Amino acid sequence: MKHNQQKCCHSERQQTIQHKMRKPQRDLTWVDLVAFYPAPQECLETFLVASAAEVVAGVKPANLIRIINRALPCGRSVFNLWHEYGADVLAGTVLSALTIKDDEHGVLLLLYRPELLEKRLQSRTMQSFLRQRGYQMPVTLENSLLSLVKSFAENETPDEVGFFLGYPAKDVKGFCNGEATAWNGRCLWRIYGPPGRSLKLYQHFCDKRRVVTNRLAAGIAPRLLLKAA
Repeated sequence: MKHNQQKCCHSERQQTIQHKMRKPQRDLTWVDLVAFYPAPQECLETFLVASAAEVVAGVKPANLIRIINRALPCGRSVFNLWHEYGADVLAGTVLSALTIKDDEHGVLLLLYRPELLEKRLQSRTMQSFLRQRGYQMPVTLENSLLSLVKSFAENETPDEVGFFLGYPAKDVKGFCNGEATAWNGRCLWRIYGPPGRSLKLYQHFCDKRRVVTNRLAAGIAPRLLLKAA
């Protein structure tokens, strides 16, 4: 009987979400989705999935997420939810979290997929660049994350974080070198040089983000998405 009740509730939630989302004039955000996952842990799971959708999808190594210490209109605080449930929510999922800053104002996290970030760190370009930036040798995942936290402590947003976020090397280097000829189009990051490949990557990120958020909107439990390979 309990199983049937859960199945019924899940079906009703799917129908409610689909009814509410029939006008996809823009990309869905966490704000659009969280009302359908009211339980505290599901609320946090939904926030994490929506905030790191491209990472969950396996096409981007990491996202930088800032959680501000303030109450939502519903009275809940994601900041408090993170501190209470964060470790349990991420346990056994595809995501790991690096706490970069944590104070009374909020928390700054790097949400990442260890296997993707480690693969990116193995590239000669990234190893050479991080070595020049004074990162701890050898350039391993553990050493690089420790160096990144130190770099954030010295700079509000260190230039090299773009490498960790999966941005193209030419664009990260162009930004770090202070090149003045950035492409003026809309993107997650500043593009330097020919924009074609960078824009294709940006569109790929956007497409995969949409796939993940649409799955949330279709009623797929955020916990299942976090555990997807």
